[in-house]
Amino acid sequence: MFPRRKFSPGLSRAVSHLLRSLPGIRHATPAPPDLDTATTMEKLDAALNNMSHGLCMFGPDNRLLLWNDRYVKMYRLAPDRLRVGCTTDEMLEARKAAGTCYRDVGQYGSKLLTAMTTRNPDNLVAELDDGRIVNVSYRPTQNGCWVSTHEDITERAQNEARIARLAFHDQLTGLPNRAAFNERIASAWRGAGGNASFAVLCIDIDQFREINDVYGHSTGDKFLVEIGHRLTSACNGSFLARLGADEFIVVSPDGPQPATARDLCAQLGTALDQPVCIEGQTIEGSLTIGASIYPRDGADADTLVANAETALYRAKADQRGGTRFFEPEMGRQMREKRALQNDIRAALAKNELELYYQPQALPNGRVFGFEALLRWRHPLRGLVPPGLFIPLAEETGAIGPIDEWVLREACREAASWRRPLTIAVNLSTVDFRRSDVPAMILATLLETGLDPQRLEVEITEGVLFWDFDRALSILRRIKGFGVRIAMDDFGTGYSSLSYLQDFPFDKIKIDQTFVSRIGDSFQAGAIIQSIVRLGRTLALPVIAEGVETEEQRTFLAREGCQVQGYLIGRPEPIAHYRHLVAGLSTARESAIRAR
Repeated sequence: MFPRRKFSPGLSRAVSHLLRSLPGIRHATPAPPDLDTATTMEKLDAALNNMSHGLCMFGPDNRLLLWNDRYVKMYRLAPDRLRVGCTTDEMLEARKAAGTCYRDVGQYGSKLLTAMTTRNPDNLVAELDDGRIVNVSYRPTQNGCWVSTHEDITERAQNEARIARLAFHDQLTGLPNRAAFNERIASAWRGAGGNASFAVLCIDIDQFREINDVYGHSTGDKFLVEIGHRLTSACNGSFLARLGADEFIVVSPDGPQPATARDLCAQLGTALDQPVCIEGQTIEGSLTIGASIYPRDGADADTLVANAETALYRAKADQRGGTRFFEPEMGRQMREKRALQNDIRAALAKNELELYYQPQALPNGRVFGFEALLRWRHPLRGLVPPGLFIPLAEETGAIGPIDEWVLREACREAASWRRPLTIAVNLSTVDFRRSDVPAMILATLLETGLDPQRLEVEITEGVLFWDFDRALSILRRIKGFGVRIAMDDFGTGYSSLSYLQDFPFDKIKIDQTFVSRIGDSFQAGAIIQSIVRLGRTLALPVIAEGVETEEQRTFLAREGCQVQGYLIGRPEPIAHYRHLVAGLSTARESAIRAR
């Protein structure tokens, strides 16, 4: 409101200066020296009360001269609580009574005192007792007066807080994200001095991809949220962030290291001791942790994080569900691994991949087909073991194009043979997740002209594990082309027998771990006999891989089991076996058949 009183010429000039300085208010001429007319009063009253901000004007004695309606409404004041001549303390008391005083009165009092004393412009952003946020500006005017303007910025502040939260928090779990972690680790590194030490812990949920595939992404998201809650509780105040997917990271508190970090790792490791129950589904899991210590394992934030990740990779390779602390030797191994990962991505384009072929024989020794085996001839390392580079290709996503090349080259080669021998090709579990395998196989058969009945696709039970119904559908489509499907590594998984019941496989392949113990282990022999008899009952051929001795071959032949291994023939380029594919018998084949 605009107080009804006669203005002195000095106050008139002050008000005129005030009005000219306010944004959005236009004046054709300066205010007249005597404002004691009804018309002028109405104009001033309208100008002040149509402002979007609250306004108070104080005289040289720091007492209230005038205010507007917006100020009264903003602070929910009773109309009779303000009067000309009020002190600032009286105005604060009125706002305390209305519940709209500053939450930090001390900060406000200090700012106000400075503004009144120095008459210098100043600003204050403050939270009120009712939770709103205001921006208060102090500005001096002519003749020693001063003005405070008050803006309610609650909505703007809330929007800014939301934006800041989105920028620094993971939307799914509500935990700090990578950006927040980067700030926190940089702060911890800058703050560490003297003998201070802290640890960085990288946490990974084991087999989370399988959880996603089996239960669906919606359940997977809920699983991650629950894991976030459990890790937060286990962290006991330590900084926790989610970096993405199933990756979490912790900055451990100061304390004697590595003892403090070991205690925290032990606490975190219990987060999944109890299964997670989501919408009637009981999901079990485990966590693998890698840790690095400042300053022992890195003098800067980037090195600490990289070394913690290296320790995590090593822990996953050694034993999932465990914890490993960084060791210098791990750094060398990780550098070699990353170099190989980069090289395998380019190996196909550089023609470094080769196919070797290993013969497969009937119990009487007659070769009926070959398995195509991938080899990588590295320009510097020579032949890299498949057990090393195939997992790397799967991790990097290079396995898809590589397996497509293997399938095409093996089928093209087999189609050129005079004898209609079979050709077995292994396909990665990753292929069934990322690509249309039936379309790839059909296109290859059409391109190469190979009879589908001569192609045998070998899979492990991992193909069926990730999404059973979808996998069965894919395998049935492949089988519909006339292609044969074999279960590889039979007996090493958890559900092999149930899979034989659910899908009509064409062959069972016994893992070489059982074959290698023939003659040494009664149990191994009994297991092989049981598998062969099971195959006979189901009318499924059974083949054993890794046959290297005559004793093993004799045992398997007696059981009516097909054989594959060094005793029959080593993996070699197909030129080594031209006589077989051309229909010529070898001395070894003849000798085996004669026994």
